[in-house]
Amino acid sequence: MITKDFLLECGEYIKSGGILSGAVFTPVDIPTHEFVDPSEAEAYLKKNRDVFFVQQLLGLIDKSGKKDSDVYKKAGIDRRLFSKIRSNLEYTPAKKTVIALCLALELPRNEADLLLSSAGYSLSRADDFDLAIAFCIEKRVYDFLQINEVLDHFGFEVF
Repeated sequence: MITKDFLLECGEYIKSGGILSGAVFTPVDIPTHEFVDPSEAEAYLKKNRDVFFVQQLLGLIDKSGKKDSDVYKKAGIDRRLFSKIRSNLEYTPAKKTVIALCLALELPRNEADLLLSSAGYSLSRADDFDLAIAFCIEKRVYDFLQINEVLDHFGFEVF
């Protein structure tokens, strides 16, 4: 059962744009360039290309020691969809599916961000649903009943 204090703290987290009380957000300066050499861009891609989402997911499942079926069942994902994800290296599921997998794996924030990023997503500080999910992850709340209680409290679609 989620407490009233937890919901109030989550509400403050959402209002503050994802900053836990006492934490400080520092924006990052990104340099700009007027011209990009195609060979330089190709070298950058080779050097910085991360693994595909499927590879990242399967690695995290292996690391967790859980069975695939335990993960996709906890995430509320159909066996056929998980099979589709597993068998197609370039398949990218919906963002909500990736979030459900992060929660089912009980990933800490840095690993959840990594898995989301490998699928081309992030938990945006400009989206209240994402902030509610980020809050639950940072507070290590991974029980879907409790998460749904938080989401419902703020008027978001539940899992």
